Amino acid sequence: MKQKNLRFAWVSLVLNFLSRYFSTKIIIKAFVGAFLLANFIFLAPFNNSLFDLMSPFLTLAGIYTVITSTRAGFFAAGFFSGILWFYWISFSFIYYDLGWLIPIVILSIATIYGFIFWAASFPSFIALRVVVLFIFSYIHPFGFNWFNLEATLVLGAFDPSARGLAFMFLAAISLAYFSKIYKFIAVFICLVCALQFDSKDVKILPFELQLTNSDILQKQRWDKELKNSFINENLAVIDDAINNGKRAILMPESAFPTFITHESNLQTELKEKSKQIAIIAGGLAYENKQIYNSAFFFDKGEMKRFDKLILVPFGEEIPLPNFIKEIINKMFFDGAQDFQTAKTLSDYEIDGVKIRNAICYEATRDELYEGEFDVMFAITNNGWFKARYFPSTEPILQRNLLKYYATKYNKTIYHSVNGSPSEIITPKKSLFN
Repeated sequence: MKQKNLRFAWVSLVLNFLSRYFSTKIIIKAFVGAFLLANFIFLAPFNNSLFDLMSPFLTLAGIYTVITSTRAGFFAAGFFSGILWFYWISFSFIYYDLGWLIPIVILSIATIYGFIFWAASFPSFIALRVVVLFIFSYIHPFGFNWFNLEATLVLGAFDPSARGLAFMFLAAISLAYFSKIYKFIAVFICLVCALQFDSKDVKILPFELQLTNSDILQKQRWDKELKNSFINENLAVIDDAINNGKRAILMPESAFPTFITHESNLQTELKEKSKQIAIIAGGLAYENKQIYNSAFFFDKGEMKRFDKLILVPFGEEIPLPNFIKEIINKMFFDGAQDFQTAKTLSDYEIDGVKIRNAICYEATRDELYEGEFDVMFAITNNGWFKARYFPSTEPILQRNLLKYYATKYNKTIYHSVNGSPSEIITPKKSLFN
């Protein structure tokens, strides 16, 4: 009886604490602000020109809604943003038989972003809060950089850059501070300054590429009984590309669900086919008792391997001190070790075209765009983030981020995917030319 009363007292204490700071009005306003900031994720699938034009104005409304909130409202807006942007991360735990962790993972991510937003609310003046929130939006917990407010401007007429975002924040300040005609003038000037005024020429492949796509469930991907079936299907796709006269074929991450380094017969067959077509496909590598997530390049009878340089936090590596990392791997991942990484960026050439290799998450990191190259070949497995009974916005967010990086660095990205559409992503075009 005492334990029950004590439990009730704790619940009552928590509810009383929350009711002091989080009213229904604050929560609703925070959710609306968070949803408006995330609108580019939910509007993109409609592929509608009117929605695209509306999107950055909704982003502006979201910024204004957040910056005019209370401190509790800032936290709640960050909390909801964490959920709306990244709820799908939790789906990957299904494939480790850890589905019970889904709500814990979602709440943990939401809380992290809640505190980031909350920290930005400490200045008393709205203008200073805006500056801090703008700066804090570039904080990437554990190196995960997918919360990118610049990318919210990939739809519509505005520049998806620090300049475009800064003027959006200035427009929000103008809405908060000025009145009547002065507000209209200030916002108009800020929006004009945020526009994307030009488009640059971009390089594309001078030869025909077969950009493949697959939709293999993650629970089937590493089924040993299905391995040979997947390999044979891939070989048939390669033969079809050869028959269609393609110069190269790009296949998704983990297209070959095996350690290709240990498959001598498969290597021999792919080398032979590469005398007729260049083949780029994902698979695993094992060397010196270490595992690598790799892309394998076959051309003119030769094979090259390119390992992933930047791993997914908590997906391919645990970005924590070793003693904590070992505990987590033992508790949740059956003692599996982290993947190992390449030492440098990976490039190769096909008919004089310099190609940058990127595996999934890497293609959304600035480091992968350093140096000189012509186009990027990116391979992805989005099967990790699909749930049977619930939709995932991960492919949409990924696609928008790739559009952002293609625009930022003026590169064409050829993206081959399992679990969502493959496509050629080009830089955003200005409406003015």
